[in-house]
Amino acid sequence: MKQLLAFFLITLSFSLSAQHSIVLKSGDKIDCVVLSLNNDVWKVYENGKERLISMKEVTSVFFNEYVPYDGVFIPSGKETTLKVGDFTVKYLMKDRKMIREPKVSIGTQDKGTVVVKVVVDRYGNVLSAEPGQSGSTTSNNYLYIKAQTAAKIAKFDENLKGPLKTEGTITIVY
Repeated sequence: MKQLLAFFLITLSFSLSAQHSIVLKSGDKIDCVVLSLNNDVWKVYENGKERLISMKEVTSVFFNEYVPYDGVFIPSGKETTLKVGDFTVKYLMKDRKMIREPKVSIGTQDKGTVVVKVVVDRYGNVLSAEPGQSGSTTSNNYLYIKAQTAAKIAKFDENLKGPLKTEGTITIVY
């Protein structure tokens, strides 16, 4: 009995380390671990719970799927902070380092934090900058324009094997 229990636990631990994806006819994609397929019903482990999925709902199953990074902004990760003159600048860009700081200036007494969504090409050039993203503490149009202009001047390191465009944020504290 103990040997059977040990075998089951070892088998389960190996199966839980594998990653699978099931695509449903609705278009939803479920990241899970496939435990079994019995009587046209998939038994999967998803977010710490077992789930049963009818074969009729499934269009595809991917085992040990590798999905390369597509450049879409991922809000997790470590934000890098630097000082530009009297201003604090933070940026979050997956697998990229800033090699030219934004030129931050201000001609007013207005204060606030502006988060700018930036899109960077493989060569590190900022293609677009949209101020006023989540995390901004002001709606001052003047600060938005100043932050947008500053963000467009920034440059990131090259990543020639990465995605064509990478999204991230540059935050400027005025």
